[in-house]
Amino acid sequence: MSKHTAILCNIRGHLLNGQRMRQHRRFAFDLKRLILLLALVSTVITLLTSYLAIFQVEKKLLIESSLRASQSYAARLSLTADLFFNAAQKQVAYSADLLGDEFDNSDAITEEADRLQVQSKRFSSVLVVDKTGVVRAASRNSAEMVGLKLVSGANTAALSTQNPVLSSPFRTAQGNHIMVLSSPIRNARGGYLGYLATEIDLSKSSIVDTLINARNYRKDAYIYVIDREGDVLYRDASGWIESVPQGHVNKALLGDREQGFLLMDNLQGEASLAGFATMEVAGWTVLVLHPARADVVLLYNVMMQVLLYTLPIVILVFICIWLLTRYISMPLRQLASRADTMDSEDVSQEIEQINAWYYESSKLKTVMLQGIRLLHKRIEKLSTEAHTDPMTGLLNRRGFYELVDKQLTEASRIAVITLDIDHFKKINDTYGHDVGDVVITQLARLILDSSREGDLLCRMGGEEFLLLLPGASVTQAIQLAERLRRQVESHHFEGAGNVTISLGVTHFYPGRDNIDGALKAADKALYQAKNEGRNRVINL
Repeated sequence: MSKHTAILCNIRGHLLNGQRMRQHRRFAFDLKRLILLLALVSTVITLLTSYLAIFQVEKKLLIESSLRASQSYAARLSLTADLFFNAAQKQVAYSADLLGDEFDNSDAITEEADRLQVQSKRFSSVLVVDKTGVVRAASRNSAEMVGLKLVSGANTAALSTQNPVLSSPFRTAQGNHIMVLSSPIRNARGGYLGYLATEIDLSKSSIVDTLINARNYRKDAYIYVIDREGDVLYRDASGWIESVPQGHVNKALLGDREQGFLLMDNLQGEASLAGFATMEVAGWTVLVLHPARADVVLLYNVMMQVLLYTLPIVILVFICIWLLTRYISMPLRQLASRADTMDSEDVSQEIEQINAWYYESSKLKTVMLQGIRLLHKRIEKLSTEAHTDPMTGLLNRRGFYELVDKQLTEASRIAVITLDIDHFKKINDTYGHDVGDVVITQLARLILDSSREGDLLCRMGGEEFLLLLPGASVTQAIQLAERLRRQVESHHFEGAGNVTISLGVTHFYPGRDNIDGALKAADKALYQAKNEGRNRVINL
């Protein structure tokens, strides 16, 4: 049995023998009965917890249901738009096939362009373009385009691919926001003659509104149509329609998915539940959003009514639990709060004053008092070991860096001395490491004797030492370094004889200079002292 265990057993025996009868009467109501009492009260708490759990689960299910509904509606709108573009593509392709046989007949291709524009409400204008990009014919409302050479990206794509092209939306010189749907024109032998281009004017609200037809969804919803870059082509909400492009949605939020749902902010900055689907033909994305709070308002109202009915009982139970728990937990709470300050000097007196009125808290109090005594001894020992070099008694590197901040804040200037034993490796190789340790120990004693009160002395490792002299001038630091050098030079070290040291000196001003820079400067001075022949002091 260890010494500490024996002491603990003796104390325990005295406590039990001297107070057993009094404690038996005092602690008849032990922790077991307290737990039974609290278990009865916990039934009420369980009911409240169940209430909150049900609310959270229902809320989650409601949100997921709304998200999926938004995604489904977005998919339906996307499908509607895809049907529109598919039909438009087929219509343009049919006209392009007719133009293949009449491409050199100016009247015929003009008549077909007119027919397509008039009969279809989809297209704001129709152009017949040859393979050089020159407009050969146009619908009546765009007759001024005949003879012009087109240079838009849509024209370039149509000519280079010689395939049907549905361009991204772009602005014309007249400020119209359009997209171009084109189909190649080929002769009977399959030769490429040019293409038939139809323009869809997105600036007209009826166009995109006809595509989306978002009139039958919930009133608080926002319907956005965004292009491949995320620019908003169309917005619909609460009875207003706006197809003038403005706003931008970060498409990175949607990931690489063609459809899905997520939580995001709408263009008004409201947190919203969003479902989305991407059109297969145009590549546009339909976003259906509504405020995140809207779907749970009804749930909040219902749950609030339930809460109002149960609130008086809950409050009464809460007060009872609070009073009882407070009375029961007070000793434990006081002991726990003192556990955070067990290294302070007055903690034992504070624990003695705690009214540990039931058995378990009383035993904890007794053990804590015993443990504090042991802890203080252990902390003092560990603190010394952690910050002190065991061989020399000086600060080690860790202790130096933990104490240096305090020195920096209290001194207006600080001198730095680094020193190193000359040819220390040779001493170890010649006389052995035991003699080397003796040299280091005796050198540490000489450093202590030469230093002032308040100086920070540290063995940085091996044969290297560091002195921090708060308030010392460079002259004072050089004088101390020289005095120490001479003392070492004249000192007889056991087993090694005469030993010399090299020293580097510098200084810095806390708050203006960096200590790391000062340490580097001192090391540089030390290396210079070694390079110039050792056994000397160099100041930088």
